[in-house]
Parts: sequence; C-alpha cells; structure tokens
Amino acid sequence: MKSTIEITSAIKETAHKYIASLEEYSETDFESKQSEDIWSLGQMYDHIYTSGIYFFLANINRCLEKRKGAFDEKTNEIGLKILAANALPHQKFKRPGTGVTPEPESKGIDFYKKELPQMIEAICSKVQAIEKDDGVYRTAHPFFAYLNAKEWYQHFEIHMRHHLRQKAELEAYLTR
Repeated sequence: MKSTIEITSAIKETAHKYIASLEEYSETDFESKQSEDIWSLGQMYDHIYTSGIYFFLANINRCLEKRKGAFDEKTNEIGLKILAANALPHQKFKRPGTGVTPEPESKGIDFYKKELPQMIEAICSKVQAIEKDDGVYRTAHPFFAYLNAKEWYQHFEIHMRHHLRQKAELEAYLTR
C-alpha cells in the first residue's frame, strides 16, 4: 500500500489536472452531452465533487471517529487487489444506485473552480489523523466490503485518476 505522503502527492497532482482544465471549457462545452446516456463534463465533475465530499471524506471521517462501521470486518479480495494495484481496471462501471438515485447535476464551471480545491484540501487535511489511525475500524464499501480510513483515502485518489479516462473521452467529443 502506498504511503499517505505518496497518496497525498498523487491526489494533488490528479486534482490539478481537473482544476486546470476548468480554464479551457466554455459553459456550453461543459454542459454538452453526446447522448442521453453519457454524462457531460459538468456531470462528471459533479460526480467527482459529490463523491469526494459525501462518499470518500464522509467514510474517512466515520473510520476516524469509529462510527457507522465495525472493528471486525475486512476488505474483500477485489478491494485488496485494487489497492495493491493502486488502480481500477480499464473498464466502465455503473455508479451504485444508477437508475434509483438522481444523475449528477452540473453546478457550472465557477462552482467547481471554487469548490474542487476546497474539497481536495478538506480530504488532504485528514492525513495526520489517518497516519495516527490504527486502521482496524472500517466502513462499508459497495464493492470492496469494508475499508479503513487510509484505504478510503487511497481509493479516493484511484477514483479521481480513473475518471481521467472519461474526462479525455468527453473532451475528445468536444473537439470533433
């Protein structure tokens, strides 16, 4: 498993790619969809932002606060492989709750210019607490069984990096 210093560096590097790209999009491009079943860049950015706050940061906090989880649960084999590889497979996944929960809704370029750096800072501010955490308390993940705070932190960076492929596909559509 990567060190928290390595993970933090990777989070900041990946986040910079998202934040810098916001300067290159028009609002029209940001909201443009190539089809009804493919997200716009704005929807993808919203997914990165909302999952960062309400999924990754929330679960890091739950683990650190030892609430809404368990001491006796483990990460499953799939989760262990993903963390060891430090990457998700090169395939597309369905978001848990697809068809049941609302699709992401873009809040516009200016929102993400302001809020993405704050979200990254909020998550990275947990490094010292994660380093002090014994890692035995875990919260549920929809695919990996249970993750501890450091695993959630690493998975956040993996998740952001995974969406860089989608970002490139959506940008390529705009240049056609």
